[in-house]
Amino acid sequence: MTRLVGAAAMAAGALTAISPMTAGSATAATHCTQAKWDVHPDKISTGTFSWGDGTAIRTAGYTDCTVVGRGYQGQGIDVHCSRVNDNGLEWVYARNTSTGAAGWARYDAVYTTGSVLPPRCS
Repeated sequence: MTRLVGAAAMAAGALTAISPMTAGSATAATHCTQAKWDVHPDKISTGTFSWGDGTAIRTAGYTDCTVVGRGYQGQGIDVHCSRVNDNGLEWVYARNTSTGAAGWARYDAVYTTGSVLPPRCS
């Protein structure tokens, strides 16, 4: 019985500890779910891009948005278009053709031949 009571107390403590984080992630979700991040037409047909080593692929163009996958050197990449976030940082919409993960990656974390900036998404 003591273990069950202890486990229940630990679970309650864990819930209390998680609550403040949940509130913070609700704030982050505001910009991570803006409709503009859903628009990403495939405007590029060249193979001038490659992944960095463990490039985060996110739901939207902010570093606090959910990571849906990663891109690694040697894996295929299909870059669609680019967008600037509210902080002035360039992001590209890309699909990891080796894993199927697709989303937004920071432009400075994706390698290009030359200084190729993909066309704007809209």
